[in-house]
Amino acid sequence: MHDIQKKSHTNSRNNKSMFAVLEEEDIGMREKNKMLQNKYIVLLLITGAVYFFLRFISPLLTPVIIAGMFLTFCYPAFDDIQKKTKIKKQYLAGVILFLICGVLIILVWMGGSLLLQNIPIWVEGLDDVQRNMRLFVTDCCNGVGGFLGINTEGLAQVLIEQIDVFVENFQVQVLPGILGGTWSYIRQLLSIIGVLAVTMIATMLLAKDYDSILAFMGAHEGSRTVLEIVLRVLRYVATFVKAQVIIMISIAAVCSLSLFFAGVENGVWFGILAGVLDALPFIGTGIVLVPLAIWQLFSGFYWKAAVCVIIYIVCALLREFLEPKLIGQKVGVYPVAILIAVYAGLKLFGLWGIVKGPIGLVLIMQIYAAYERLLTAENK
Repeated sequence: MHDIQKKSHTNSRNNKSMFAVLEEEDIGMREKNKMLQNKYIVLLLITGAVYFFLRFISPLLTPVIIAGMFLTFCYPAFDDIQKKTKIKKQYLAGVILFLICGVLIILVWMGGSLLLQNIPIWVEGLDDVQRNMRLFVTDCCNGVGGFLGINTEGLAQVLIEQIDVFVENFQVQVLPGILGGTWSYIRQLLSIIGVLAVTMIATMLLAKDYDSILAFMGAHEGSRTVLEIVLRVLRYVATFVKAQVIIMISIAAVCSLSLFFAGVENGVWFGILAGVLDALPFIGTGIVLVPLAIWQLFSGFYWKAAVCVIIYIVCALLREFLEPKLIGQKVGVYPVAILIAVYAGLKLFGLWGIVKGPIGLVLIMQIYAAYERLLTAENK
């Protein structure tokens, strides 16, 4: 009898322990759900996941990501062409991507060759530029001194000494670094060619199974959410890239034609370079046109210098006019947010942050929007 009571007491204690464990687990699950329903914590987790992806995963998957973006943009056209010509999509994608890569490589090669050819000419002309800068400073100081009735010879001498120091430092420190980095530039170009080659292969392989991959992702709820986020991000990228290309071509055309008719040497190439660099935040056409204007000024071509300054102002106004028209609120991101994202991207990822920053911002926004939709659906 005593054993039966003892056993019953033990079973009762075990049951209480089991209920306590279950209650603790239930409390833990509720706390976890509360934590996951805390929007700030979820936003922080999403931001950390996006940073991890962009920092460590995306460099390993760059060719595949580019291939996926390219196919997403062009796949409907490939589908129509295949129906008319019976040419398989992977071959169409490979040929078109090969032509695009070939044009890009040729343009980069021509621009680099032109730059390397002109560097020695610019180096030889530094003495003339230095002499013209001295004359310009002397004339300016004499003009100001005559207008104010003061002696400005001392000021002119100080400025000329600073000019001499600047030119000497440029010749001793900057030029050797530029010329000595030629092999480094070639290695980087070869690396880019390698990435493009892998991207081409990845594009052809993805094009072959693109329909089956979409069908598989559309068959499951979780993968459908991922697919929706990816398509929204790609839509943003497509809108942004399309707008930047149109703006870049417009600015390059304005700069090239204006510099050509103004008689600036190699004006067409400088115009194209200004248009390309204008697509980069914090850089713009000023990185080309302002030094070019200063060069023309100290070379004695005052009219050409004025044209460069006018073109710079026109290009800035042209971008301010075109960007809202082409992008507007289509991407759902305020321009100041993009600016902050670009700055943060540069700090976190270096030069590639110009691209990764805005894409990371859009990824965070779209993933968080998907989370809110899921949370709303569960609460109904």
